[in-house]
Order: sequence, then structure tokens, then C-alpha cells
Amino acid sequence: MVEQHWHIVGDSHIAPFRWASESGLVDSPCLFTEVGGATAVGLRNPNSLTDAVGIFKKALLPMRGVARPVIQLGEVDCGFVIWYRAQKYGEGSDAQVEQSIAAYLEFVDELIVNGHTTIVISGATLPTIRDGQDWGEIANARREVTTTLLQRTELTLAYNAKLRAAARHRRLPFIDIAEKILDQGTRVVAEYFRHPDPNNHHLDPHKAGALWATELNGIDRSF
Repeated sequence: MVEQHWHIVGDSHIAPFRWASESGLVDSPCLFTEVGGATAVGLRNPNSLTDAVGIFKKALLPMRGVARPVIQLGEVDCGFVIWYRAQKYGEGSDAQVEQSIAAYLEFVDELIVNGHTTIVISGATLPTIRDGQDWGEIANARREVTTTLLQRTELTLAYNAKLRAAARHRRLPFIDIAEKILDQGTRVVAEYFRHPDPNNHHLDPHKAGALWATELNGIDRSF
């Protein structure tokens, strides 16, 4: 009998999940489908440069009875795309958040219609690029957006609250580590959880991975 497993799909911020799995911290086996630079809002566009929606659908559909999807997206949206599109189209960030969330949930609902019952929605990773930072490949690419780290963090927390509510409405599991990695004084990501390479905008995979493992294991142990 094939063992139930997690199939984690998302952008490069699935790295902590991968480290946790490879380190034996996750109770169930894990598969991974990573598309670097994937966005939630891009899930509505089959012609996007990354083709993330096509790649994710190929990985998850048709449903394999033992695979339980875990979706990790939103950092690129909250840290860059939402702000960039708001500037470009002269709209408030709220409108762009709603478009991103709608595209995300359209994808989730398609998985549900096709038979998936346990779909784990995970909170978007908190931003780490510091104010005024223009070194490092990602920071340089996002330099057109001038919002502060605190603003990007607050938007990510609000985005995750919407994801949590949507998951509850669909009776799906929601996992999030944002509050655990926030510095309660500054209300941005704590230094402890930053990647040891200052040019790397990802979280420290070991420290964040252990937290994500606890979240996934909590779902397994609740059944």
C-alpha cells in the first residue's frame, strides 16, 4: 500500500520544507514541485513566463489518492508584484491583493473540484529585503518598489489572514509561521530567522524548516 505523502508546490520559498523533509523532521514523506518566481496572481495566466499554473496542475492533476497538496505562494506577490501593479495601474494595493487572492483560490477550488480533499494552504513567507537594500539579485530586481519592509510585512500578514479565512470557509488546513518569526518589537522578520547570506532573501532553511515541520506534523497528528 502506498503511503500518504505531502506534495509541496510553490516558489523557491519551499526550500525550508525540503530541508525539513530531508532532515527527517516531517512525519510523512514529501514530494516537491518548485517554480522559481511563481506568483499567486500568475495562477490565472496559463501564458505566464514561469508557466507555474501548468506545472502545478501537471504535478497535482489528475488526483493521486495518496498525495496531499501543500501550497506555498505569495511572497513575490506581497513583496513586489502587488505594489508594482498598484503603481503601474494607479490602483490601491487592496485591489491587487484581492486579485492575487482570487487567482490563488481559483486554483485551490479547481483542485477541490478534481477530488482533492486535504489541501494545505500555507501563509506567505514574510519579506526580508531591507529598506534601501539594492545589492543581491532579488533586491536589485525589486528596486522599483519603494515600500518599506514594515509595509510589506503588514501587507503579508493581512494577505495571510485572508488565506486563513478562505481555508476555514473551505474546511481546509491552514498553516503559518509568520507570528513565530516576527520580532515583536520591530514587527518585521527577526534577525534570528534571516538567511546567513545577507544577499539571500529567503529565510534560514534550517530554522524556518523546523517550524514548518511542526505545522505539517500537527495536521497529521490531528487526524
